[in-house]
Amino acid sequence: MQSVRSLVAAAVILLAYSFPTHAQDNGHDGWGVLGVGTGAANIACNGCTSGWNLQGPTLLGTVGQMIRPHLGVGIGLDQWWLSPADSEATSLGTILLHYYPLVRAGAFFEAGVGYSRAEVRLDHTRVAKGRGLGLMAAVGYDVWPKGGDIGFTPRLSYVYSPIGTLKYAAGSPPFATGWRHQVLSAGLGVGFRNRQQSEAPADAKVL
Repeated sequence: MQSVRSLVAAAVILLAYSFPTHAQDNGHDGWGVLGVGTGAANIACNGCTSGWNLQGPTLLGTVGQMIRPHLGVGIGLDQWWLSPADSEATSLGTILLHYYPLVRAGAFFEAGVGYSRAEVRLDHTRVAKGRGLGLMAAVGYDVWPKGGDIGFTPRLSYVYSPIGTLKYAAGSPPFATGWRHQVLSAGLGVGFRNRQQSEAPADAKVL
């Protein structure tokens, strides 16, 4: 639970500094991020509940295109798993909106909906799987070295998915019903951007 509180506190601090003050050029048309992190999962089903006590590594990835100075669209991946391998894993692929409160690239929000999977490995041969709808919300910050197209993106994300039933092979009794999972994760990604054409220097004369 302490790790969940820490993630929420970090998100609140980042949100507090993300409201717009003035409009500037965000400096890029498209972006991509690939990174790793750590997350806490809360998995529940009919007759079972875990609380926020499952810890494991995460994988994150997004790629997209800006359609307005503030707004972009893209696709994303949020994946979490519990070590060792014979345990739970979740993944979510989303279509997402990427929003900069400032036109200048920096703090951003993301929200997405997409295809979610859950998987439970009881041994090396038996795997229960389920598929369904998933929702994602995230907040992050782009850090671009001056003049560079490769930077770093710390990101906090929340995933919720009410998958329902997890099954073994077709015809077998279900492993779990009423399955739903939540994952809070913090990660650091390496990002790249496709920049717009450079603007004229600030001291250039206007004819």
